[in-house]
Amino acid sequence: MELIIILVVFLCLLALILYLSKRAHLRDDASMVGNIERAAKNGDVYAQFKLANMYFEGKGVPQDDIQAAKWFLEAARQDHVEAQFIIGTMYEKGDGVSQSDAHAYTWFMKAANQGHNRSKIMLESDKWKDFAASRDSGGQKKSSQRDSTQQEITQEMVEEYTLKAKQGDVDAQYNLGIMYYHGEGIERNLEEALFWFLKAAEQDDPDAQYNLGFMYGKGEGVEKSHEQSMQWFVKAAQQGHSEAREVLDKMMKKPG
Repeated sequence: MELIIILVVFLCLLALILYLSKRAHLRDDASMVGNIERAAKNGDVYAQFKLANMYFEGKGVPQDDIQAAKWFLEAARQDHVEAQFIIGTMYEKGDGVSQSDAHAYTWFMKAANQGHNRSKIMLESDKWKDFAASRDSGGQKKSSQRDSTQQEITQEMVEEYTLKAKQGDVDAQYNLGIMYYHGEGIERNLEEALFWFLKAAEQDDPDAQYNLGFMYGKGEGVEKSHEQSMQWFVKAAQQGHSEAREVLDKMMKKPG
């Protein structure tokens, strides 16, 4: 009988120790997440990548593809090569971001240019070879033909694009820029068009960068600037935008 009592007491003590240990571990995890998040918000690229992985895998935080994509994108913009590859796959699949082969290709190219082997292998696939060929042959969509801007624009669509654009959706930012530039479904406003093209261009959207090249070159919605125009055309061309390359070729050949 005494042996049974001793065994029960021992098991209770063991359970209590395990419980307290787990609580302490959870507190440590919470503290670690807080420290990583603070560092990520302060621009630490390794913390951004770590936090992205935590959200992606649901380790220490609830699994959240949107938050994972947000932090992978932050790290990718600081040239973290693995983050560039992962955000490329997320854009390809539409995980946590709006599906976009153009953005997927851009990030795979950036990673490949840094020597990332998986990105190089990815770009050797038939899908991405065909995609690159369509861009180089002038098959890239014209600004006025992209996404749903081909449809008749309703007030509800304008409101939806505005909401998504403010939340950081790059395609919505681009399309909103098109709407303001052409006055489609909304009063024409070149300053607003420039604002949203800039937002999309800062997320490495080559079409938005191309459009900014023209707006700065013509002084539309902004003071005319040959230097700024050139910079945006170069950024677009570096991402394989064939029309931007053609413009640059003409600019280079033009007598000073």
